[in-house]
Order: sequence, then structure tokens, then C-alpha cells
Amino acid sequence: MPGMHRSIPHFRSGISRWLCATGCVLLLAGCAGSGSPDRQEGSTGASRMIVDAGSDARTVLRTVPSAAAMERFEVLRPDGSIVSYVAFTETPVGGLVFINQKLVGTVSRHDARAFYSCRGYATATRGHWGHDAPQWVATLLTRSQPATSVKLEFSGKSTVQSIRAVVSDPMMGQVKSLFDMGTNPLNIFKTLDKAHDDMLAREEYARTLEQLIAVTPGTPEAKLAAIVRPEDVSFTSGGLVMAYPRFSVEFYLSDGIVKTIQQPSFYQLSRQHAALFYAPDTQWALCTPDDWIRALPSDTPTDPSPHG
Repeated sequence: MPGMHRSIPHFRSGISRWLCATGCVLLLAGCAGSGSPDRQEGSTGASRMIVDAGSDARTVLRTVPSAAAMERFEVLRPDGSIVSYVAFTETPVGGLVFINQKLVGTVSRHDARAFYSCRGYATATRGHWGHDAPQWVATLLTRSQPATSVKLEFSGKSTVQSIRAVVSDPMMGQVKSLFDMGTNPLNIFKTLDKAHDDMLAREEYARTLEQLIAVTPGTPEAKLAAIVRPEDVSFTSGGLVMAYPRFSVEFYLSDGIVKTIQQPSFYQLSRQHAALFYAPDTQWALCTPDDWIRALPSDTPTDPSPHG
């Protein structure tokens, strides 16, 4: 068959490239790499992690399983320091706070939920929360409990608010087609040809994603835009949001530099999935940088429904 000899070499060489690209995508989605010796995987997908004074915030944020992460962000403050934060969906600890890449404290589950809901509400009704990010993180820090070491255990199960549930992985459709192509030679080579045709686009996606992962607070706007044009833009008073829904990340910029990096994209969620920010009996008028702590009743449920 004319296409048979062409497809086999393309498939053999392409699969290894595709697997590398998949690994890059999963890195942002929260899959641990070999550089995370404090994380151990179980056969059920369960894992555990120890975060301590020697842990690097960026590594921790990228290593937390996407099924267990509700959100993660980095904020550049006026004094030049960087506050990093990751919130969880299932652990007794609601979230971890870092300053300049070092662990400084934990946040309760109630406060992590209130912080998430109120910033989502603010983004949907008043403008992106990144405009007031220094004030939001200042009150978050006042609510954090000092910690030098935290042990985290993850079940591997997802919830409706986890990043895994929010993010639609563009790789999964191709995985399904490769495993479901059957044994019919015509179907096999038709599938392999399509896989090869898609490979270049997927590799370009992975390369772009890797570059976006490397962006840090303080990066000039021109350097970010040179990686890839934003897929959506929101102009706010004194700044703008450059959103990349396909990569599940957004950047808030002002004064020509990146001030906040947020995953998942609150700008996207506030427009398309605002129900994720809903919590019963919330006093939404209190969802401000100074008063969000009092917005949710103390007995608000903090265990979202399982999602697969």
C-alpha cells in the first residue's frame, strides 16, 4: 500500500515526540516529574508530598496533582517580593502560602474557599482581581498560620472545582483515537496518518506551553506577547488581562510587566463557568480585598462533589 511504508516510520518517530509533548502539558496540569523526590505515587493515583523550608514554591505549585489543586497563582508585590499560593480541594490544609519561593504558612479550608469564591465574584462583577492583588494577598497572609513543614496526602480523586476538571486537555482526544483504532489495517494506517498530521501542531502546542510555564512575575509584556499572542484580552483600569484558555493560564499586567499569573483563568471562568465560584449563603457584598474573610459562614461546606 502506498501510504503504509510512510506511516510506520512517521508513527515510530512521532510517538516518542508525542509522549514528550504530553509530558510537557501534564507539567502545567500538575503531573510530577522526576525532580520531585518528595512525591510518591500509588497504584490508585494516590500520592503524598512533604513541603518544608527547602521546597521551592514554583516546583510545589507545578507538582501538586491537578485533581487536588483548586487554584494556584503568583503575585508580584510593590516591594518586589513574590507571593505564591496553591489551594487544595481535598486535604485538611486549605492552601499553602509562599514568599519569595519559601513556605511561610498554611490557610484553612474555609478561608481557601472564601478567597476563591470572592475573587471569582469580584472578577465577574467589578474587574479582574489582579488589579487589587497586593491587597488580596495581604489579607491572605494575615489569615495564614505559620508553618515550616506540611505533609499532604492526595487521594487521586477529582472534584468539580479541581484544575483537572476545569482544564480540557487537548491531548486526550488523540490518546483515545490511538487506542481505539482497532486491528483493521485500513483503520490503523488512516489513524496513524492523522496522528502524524496532528503531531506538528501538538509539538508546537507543547513548545508554547513550556515557554509560558517559564514566564515569571516581572516579565515584560513584550516578552510574553512574543511567545504567543493572547487568545483573549480584557482591559481594566490601569492594566490588562492576557488570557490563554487553551493553556489554562492567564496573566494580569500593569506598568508593562506581568504582575499576576493565575491558573485556572479566573477571567475565563467568570464568563463561562461562574457557578464554580458559588457558595451557599455568601455575603457577596463583603467580597472585597479587606472583607472577604467574613463573606462565607463558618459552617459553609468545603467538600465539593466528586468529579469522576
